[in-house]
Amino acid sequence: MTHSVEAGTVLPFFSSEHWQRQAVLCQWFSTLMFKEPDDATLAAYQAGDATPLLNWLSEDGLQTETGALHSAIAGLSVFEHPRLELAADFATLFLSDARHSAAPYASCYLTERGGFMAEPARRMAARLENAGVMLPAEVKEPADHLAVMLDYLAGGYRQLAEQDASAGSDTLKGIGQFLEQELCSWLPAFYQRCRQARVASTFYPALAGLITAFCQNRQQETRT
Repeated sequence: MTHSVEAGTVLPFFSSEHWQRQAVLCQWFSTLMFKEPDDATLAAYQAGDATPLLNWLSEDGLQTETGALHSAIAGLSVFEHPRLELAADFATLFLSDARHSAAPYASCYLTERGGFMAEPARRMAARLENAGVMLPAEVKEPADHLAVMLDYLAGGYRQLAEQDASAGSDTLKGIGQFLEQELCSWLPAFYQRCRQARVASTFYPALAGLITAFCQNRQQETRT
């Protein structure tokens, strides 16, 4: 989907390929955060299908974070049923009581009591409405779910890839604002909760670390 993002700070204009790459990475992260991978997807990752994406991230300076996810994927081979282990970890981290999990909702980190469906969810819902974006029927999550927010960010980058420097300046500003206010404001705390959880595999903690570092890099890019 293609949509606009609200205005924020300016950054230098990169190539269309650069923005397309960020869109692909955001969409991949969104997919991983929406639901655990099925057997076929997991087998593909173990066979190296995620390597090109991880190489992009490594080239962007995230060698430590990509190495952690590489190791986590390789480590899945020790499990007899890796999909079931990841499904259990996904439930433990993201579907349990928010007080005892790493709930992937901005409201749980940006409000005083850490509740659901607070102001961050309302802000995100307004962004989606203003952009004319409707969530698919199967997405039964508040608008401030990390998967929804990453999908929205992917749309901003796709739009940016289609624009020249002059036309894309407002889109670029909005991406910077969105990263600063709506993602980087809580992702470090989310990552820490993932690290502290008792899970069978390091896959999701490593993924959370990579998403956090990726968004921080993109935010820093807006300040260059």
